[in-house]
Amino acid sequence: MPNICLTATLTFLIALSSFSVAADSTSELPQKAIERSQITLPGSHPFVLKAKVSEGTNPANTNYNAEVEEYWVAPDKWRRVVKTASFSETLIVNGGKTSEQATGDYYPNWLRTIVAAIFEPGDALKGVDLTRSSDNPMIGGSKVCRRFTYMAGVAPVSNKVFSSFCFNDGLIDFVAKPGYEAIYKNYRNFAGKQVARTISETIESGTRVEANIEDLTELKSPDEAMFGVQDPSLPLQTIRADEPTLRSLALNAPDIVWPAVHGGADKGTLSLYVCLDRSGRVREIYELNSSNPGLSDVARDQVMKWQFRAASSQGVPVQVESILTFAFQIATGGPK
Repeated sequence: MPNICLTATLTFLIALSSFSVAADSTSELPQKAIERSQITLPGSHPFVLKAKVSEGTNPANTNYNAEVEEYWVAPDKWRRVVKTASFSETLIVNGGKTSEQATGDYYPNWLRTIVAAIFEPGDALKGVDLTRSSDNPMIGGSKVCRRFTYMAGVAPVSNKVFSSFCFNDGLIDFVAKPGYEAIYKNYRNFAGKQVARTISETIESGTRVEANIEDLTELKSPDEAMFGVQDPSLPLQTIRADEPTLRSLALNAPDIVWPAVHGGADKGTLSLYVCLDRSGRVREIYELNSSNPGLSDVARDQVMKWQFRAASSQGVPVQVESILTFAFQIATGGPK
């Protein structure tokens, strides 16, 4: 007769070992995905990259047109040029020196997201441990996904906001955090790395900005003059502030006037991601989470008119981004 206790113990230990391997594998997934795909890590192959950005859902809309070009030798030696109709930046890093030449008064969040997703995808995954969440926003299929919940707001008003991460075949598939979204498609090999040639983000429902890498080739015999830093300077900075700090900068921030609702919750909370330029002007707002999504546009339209003081860091004006959370309790409207 088989030893039932021994059999049960072995079965438990095998299951526990399998769980441990799976947990370790899931825990290591973000770092391994970065190592497999990020082309700007130490030891990566020198490259030239050129990409074009446009609105994938409406190519005729030129508001999201941009060009990105980078000549990269090492993490401390590269030259990046970003151009739109209203903003351009040439950023050079060489050793311990940095220089920037910029035109335009605002480096938009949507463009900085695309640029970061192309060259530094690992930054959005720093500190992410998938084993700390069991919330899977995408059930089924081959993807490994986890969602994390955080609380936003200033007491007594609070609201849930989310970050989600998906991986497919060991590579980054999707990253969504407040103020940042990147979807990776069309992976192809370059110098031993798997590099997504299409990266997109959703600005709002029905609007998707898409970057297509049109050229990614080996950088041979780079012209050293391209990396010359004549007048070292700090690049334009964007600071992520907490909500109390952003509210303390407000000069004119009237209460939101809520309309009668014709559907959805008449009481709840909503959160917006708000982006300011260096003068304190509101330039972009992204919806995060709302008890009544129909009210997000109402709040966004009014917050766009708010006025803020300019912020600075070490005496230099900076762009500011933060979450604003609102509570609403309004009358229920009749039928439209």
